[in-house]
Parts: sequence; C-alpha cells; structure tokens
Amino acid sequence: MAPQTSFNNLKVLEPLVPGSSEKGQITQEVVKHGGLGILTAAIFLAGEMAGSGVLALPAAMIGTGGWLGLALIFLFTANAGFSGTRLGLCWIMLEERYEEFRGEVRDPYPAIGEKAVGRWGRIVSMIAISLTLYGGGCVFIVLIAQLLGSLVASVGFSLSLCLWMVIVAVCLMPLTWMGTPKDFWPIAVGALATTCIACLLVVVTCILDGNQIQEKVFPAPTADGIFKAFGSIMFAYAGASTFPTIQADMADRSKFNYSAMIAMGVLFAIYFPMAAGCYFSLGDQVTDNIV
Repeated sequence: MAPQTSFNNLKVLEPLVPGSSEKGQITQEVVKHGGLGILTAAIFLAGEMAGSGVLALPAAMIGTGGWLGLALIFLFTANAGFSGTRLGLCWIMLEERYEEFRGEVRDPYPAIGEKAVGRWGRIVSMIAISLTLYGGGCVFIVLIAQLLGSLVASVGFSLSLCLWMVIVAVCLMPLTWMGTPKDFWPIAVGALATTCIACLLVVVTCILDGNQIQEKVFPAPTADGIFKAFGSIMFAYAGASTFPTIQADMADRSKFNYSAMIAMGVLFAIYFPMAAGCYFSLGDQVTDNIV
C-alpha cells in the first residue's frame, strides 16, 4: 500500500465547529518557494489600495464636521482588515479541502465564490471584480492623462485629454501581460513609495497654505455630507478583489493575515494625516481633488 502524500495529512480548518481544539491551526504548511514574503505582500496590498481615492478624503471631511469623518476612516480601516483576514482564511480552507488549489491559481476569488455557493458564485464574483477593476482603471487613466497633459503643456506642447488617455492606456498595456504579482513586485514598492511621498508633500503644502488663511470655516455635519463621505472613504479602501490573488503568490499563504494587518496599518498612516491635515488646515476651501 503506497504511503499517503503530505497533503493528505493536513487538518481541515473548521472555524465554525464549536469545541474544535485545532481551530485556526494547520499541522503542515504549504510553502511555495520563490513566492512573496509577509512584508512584500503587505506592500502589494497597501500599494494596490492606496490610490486616487486618497485625493478625495480631505473634501469628504467637509460634510462630517471633520471628527466624524476621521471616525469613518478608522471604521473602514478595521472593516477592511477584518475582511482581508476572512478572505485569507477562506483560501486556506480551499487549499486544505481541495488539492487542485495547492499550486498556481490564477482566479482565487471566483474559486472561493464557487466553492461557497456554487457556479453562480463564480459568475457573480467575476462580474463584480471586472466592474470594480474597470471603474478603478478608468479613474487612474484619466488622472494620469490629466497630470501628463499639465506637465507637458508647461513646455509648450499640448494634446487633448482623449489623446493622452489613449497614450497612457497603450503605455500601461504591457504591464498587464505579466503573470502574477510576484513577477513585478518592484512596481508595488514604487507605487507605495510614490504615494507616501506625494501625500506628504500635499499635507505640507496644505498646512503652509492654511497659515495664510485669516479665518477658517468648518461646516457643521449634515446627513448628505455624511453619506458622501461614506462613499468617498469606501472607495479609498476598494481593492479587496486582489487579496486572494496576492495571497496565492505568497511563499507561506497561511501568514496572509499578518500581511493584511500590516497593510491596513500603512493605509491608516497615510489616510488619517491626509484627511485631518488638509481639512483642518484649509477648512471648507478644500477641493474635491486636493491636488
């Protein structure tokens, strides 16, 4: 009789079974050589989520009176961190129960949906992911096109926004041909570093400009303003669809929870000063795009 493989000795993770003495534990970890480490995965998560949404955070504070908006940032940070850890546990459960998910997997999020509720779960997940990434991609293309247009216009060369959008899309297209996150991890480091530097410069500029304002106005919170802030802050934390993809590229996937918590801490360290510093420096003079 042939000996069983090491994967057959894995214990099934059963977080919902009361009295399980091995809850949340894995007797043998599935390690993929050459994958992402905990810190690299955290950088990927933070760099992927910290994007154009941060530019709207100061303006989102106007209708909340400031402090309520900051409380919403804290709430969404905790919510995103909790959701990330739950997704991580879902993927670990799939790896333990289904052998086909222990290797390279290109669509982990739809796979979770399919194993949870059936075929329609995969379809709904794919539609939601596609719409989310399409909407986010369009925002980034427009934003990059506007910035490039304004920079080039300063040297006397001018093109329409539509042409710049086509140029940006063509330049970004080769990046989509890469395989998985581990194939282009330096981009994640660069994305997070540039976001942090840009936010720091924006906050410093707002503080300096705010010192020139004689009288600052801080509007009282309104129901309409709170709902708008809710949407803007939620958009800033969009990106959970890529969580399982990054986890699937980790060398030790069981440690994804650590990466998710580190990433949420980094995001909070970026978002909170950005919203508070700019809003309390400029008051109601902050714009929808703080840049």
